[in-house]
Amino acid sequence: MRIKSIFYVLLFLKKYKQEIKPALFSIAGLLLFFILIEIIFPLPEIKPFSKVIMASDGSVLTAYLTKDDKWRLRCTLDEVSTDLINAIIEKEDKFYYWHPGVNPIAIIRAFATNLIKGKRVLGASTITMQLARMVSPADRTYFNKIIEILRAIQIEIHYSKKTILEMYLNSLPYGGNIEGVKSASYIYFNRPPGRLSLAQSVLLTVIPNDPNLYRIDKSISSAKSKRNFWLKQFARDNVFSQNALQDALNEPIETARYQIPSIAPHFCYYIMNNFTGDNLITTLELDKQKKSETLLSGYVERNKAKGVSNGAVLIIDNSNSNVVAYCGSADFSNQSASGQVNGVRAVRSPGSTLKAGLYAYAFDLGILTPKMKLLDVPTDFSGYEPENYTEKFHGEVTAEFALMNSLNVPAVRLLEQVGLSQFLLLLEKAGFSDIIKQKEKLGLSMILGGCGVRMEQLAELYSTLANEGKLYSLNYLKEANRKEYIPLFSPGAVYVVSQILSGIKRPDFPNELLNRTRLPKIAWKTGTSYGKKDAWAIGYNPNYTIAVWMGNFDGKGSPHLSGSEMAVPLLFDLFNAIDYSPKKKWFKIPKDVGYREVCVETGKIPSKNCQQITSDYFIRNVSSNNVCDLYKEFFVSIDESIQYCTECLPVTGWKKVLYPVYDPEICLWNSLNNVGYKKIPPHNPNCQQKLSSEGPKIISPSDNFEYYIENNSEQQILLQAASGEGVQVLYWYINDKFFIKSKPDVKQFFKPEKGRIKITCLDDKGRSSTVLVNIKEY
Repeated sequence: MRIKSIFYVLLFLKKYKQEIKPALFSIAGLLLFFILIEIIFPLPEIKPFSKVIMASDGSVLTAYLTKDDKWRLRCTLDEVSTDLINAIIEKEDKFYYWHPGVNPIAIIRAFATNLIKGKRVLGASTITMQLARMVSPADRTYFNKIIEILRAIQIEIHYSKKTILEMYLNSLPYGGNIEGVKSASYIYFNRPPGRLSLAQSVLLTVIPNDPNLYRIDKSISSAKSKRNFWLKQFARDNVFSQNALQDALNEPIETARYQIPSIAPHFCYYIMNNFTGDNLITTLELDKQKKSETLLSGYVERNKAKGVSNGAVLIIDNSNSNVVAYCGSADFSNQSASGQVNGVRAVRSPGSTLKAGLYAYAFDLGILTPKMKLLDVPTDFSGYEPENYTEKFHGEVTAEFALMNSLNVPAVRLLEQVGLSQFLLLLEKAGFSDIIKQKEKLGLSMILGGCGVRMEQLAELYSTLANEGKLYSLNYLKEANRKEYIPLFSPGAVYVVSQILSGIKRPDFPNELLNRTRLPKIAWKTGTSYGKKDAWAIGYNPNYTIAVWMGNFDGKGSPHLSGSEMAVPLLFDLFNAIDYSPKKKWFKIPKDVGYREVCVETGKIPSKNCQQITSDYFIRNVSSNNVCDLYKEFFVSIDESIQYCTECLPVTGWKKVLYPVYDPEICLWNSLNNVGYKKIPPHNPNCQQKLSSEGPKIISPSDNFEYYIENNSEQQILLQAASGEGVQVLYWYINDKFFIKSKPDVKQFFKPEKGRIKITCLDDKGRSSTVLVNIKEY
């Protein structure tokens, strides 16, 4: 069938080739002509549009001038009211959808009329021809009109009717630096083009005819007269309903020039500088943004008397990692409080907020479970001696108590145990770029705030805790879909951390919140920087993560700038405002988390000697399965006053008794603080056997550390060691020369000489330890 059809076509061409040849040559010539036009006179580039930043619902947050200082906001036909589209086509080009860019009949009619009248009284420019003139402005001559016609045909070949109409509406001049119906809608009427009244729509068809005469921010009389002329014309032509036209005639015109909206300015500046495109629909949700701004500004105003002038808030939707609210300061326009500084992006000390990540990491390493014990005692980390916020120590505490109460010494000891370099690698993986830039200079103090972070980095980390340990990049644009993630923690580790941080029986829970009838269930962590310059509170539930910072951008501190006093109340207000009735109540316990019995005194799996048992979370196949070895049997005298070893054990007069064997540092802490506990009796003084266990642990001075003392001063260095049970006397040696003997719980001091010094501590069991220090003068 196909072969037969081709045969008939060939037969037809052969028979009528003489008649068809001229037509084919004409078509070929026309095509060649337009190809040459394309090559010699390519279409000019479309003028750049203003960058428009929009909220998730499409409403305009703000816009920025183009490089040629124009307000040129791009819009689509879907954004424009049908009244405006119908009016512009009816007024400018009734046959727009029927001609190929040029209306020959209109051209002939206009030419004849103008020739008879002797002047230009009638135009023939189609919408496409007007667009050609706007993209390539030129004097109005007959030659330029021919060029304009060719350009119009060229445009029609390149673009659809819909696209051409959009380009036309986006190019119309409205006086001054205003171009396009969207720009005019916002600047003249303070509304989007889709919400224009009929009167406003017709007015926007009139102004481009003479923008300087009809622009309504200067005068309204000429514009109103011209508008009413066309409304009456539309009435005669039945373009719109008579009632609508009558209402439009009665509608007043206000002389005004509104400012382009400026909502969430810090957020918009960030979008403008980091994303390309002229119409950017973001993830920001206006209702949450407005609530956040209102709560933040009001809260800062109420706390100005406490020396706090600013704050910042960031809210993340945990279901998709969208940034739904972003307040860089309490008031962008407040120059006295440096309101234009973006607190979300500013590098600040995080205080204790990184501790949540450290504990989750330790849980994943299997070295810790919530009920396991950590030491909270004075500790010298090579010259660095951290203190708790309350300036008190607690001795031996559980990991959950240490995290919930944000104890500093246990956190520093834990960081030393997991390894600073390993934790920094984790933070690098989590996107803490500012910490990584400083990593060569960072020490153990970084876990207490001795580093710089940004709010967005902290919020992303805490959102990871709400997303089963999966780190997703924050979404700022609505079109972005959350796909790839980095597995930062296990679901079990973040669940355990969330359970700990959701408790309210803790010191950073403000008393003012206790009387509230409704408190949202959230997990949260506070942070306070050194010198009380930064107050943090970061909280999360399954639905949202909210980060709050309070402080002063000039770096001034305040005695009230603590996370618990200044940031937590606002955090709870924000959760109540945006998630009062949460869709998802709380996190489900992951499959890798179990519950097991542990010893109360160590948090380890109980042995037969453990006297008190409790329950604790653990991560299957990860958490340590070490059995508690705190209690050990000792040979003691009947009255339990003397301890025997196998070498000095008498034939009779002894018994076996269980005693707890504590870390030497805890023994020292208990002794110094009069904490009673069951002590192992001193070893038989007549025994000649030398014990082989470890000797005393020198706490001060630190090994291989440089000490600087003032020249010709009386400065002294502390000698202190932690010893095991039963030790009664310590002997101190300086450079192998006897210095002094003392009881284990008594502090001794010595005046050092310049140079390298060897310090040895010997206990009454013959066990010893040594440190080397270097003394320098200044």
